[in-house]
Amino acid sequence: MTESISDKITSRTAHVAVIGLGYVGLPLALALAKAGYPTLGLEANAAKADAINRGESYIEDVSDAELAPLVTSGTLRATTDYDELRAMDAIFICVPTPYTVQRAPDLAYIIQAAEGIAPRLQAGQIVVLQSTTYPGTTIEVVQPILEEASGLQAGVDFH
Repeated sequence: MTESISDKITSRTAHVAVIGLGYVGLPLALALAKAGYPTLGLEANAAKADAINRGESYIEDVSDAELAPLVTSGTLRATTDYDELRAMDAIFICVPTPYTVQRAPDLAYIIQAAEGIAPRLQAGQIVVLQSTTYPGTTIEVVQPILEEASGLQAGVDFH
């Protein structure tokens, strides 16, 4: 019998990915790893991913002293490879949402992340949009991208 996602979360065996290791994503990845979840950070900037894998933080709120032991233990690591999302149980999208000239959230990074997840989405996974944006972005923007490219249905095949 396959262990359910809720069982994996409760037992802290769920493999978790955080897309975007900036001022929101890196502290989230750190907190998840500290809580015992095997955590993968997906970062577009290879130099930042390499820094994380050396145990070096570039975010003021995350110290090397906090980060390095989690990297050394293998609980936290970073990559630039979206293909690694196939093995994750939960995926958090924590990408930047700068404002457009019209002062609306620029969803380009969110769309890019969803398009990166979609062909790799697996049944049973959870996808959480953690980026700062307007209400409805998950259902109106992210969900259609994930469903169309994956052939999976939100609420049925994935969460």
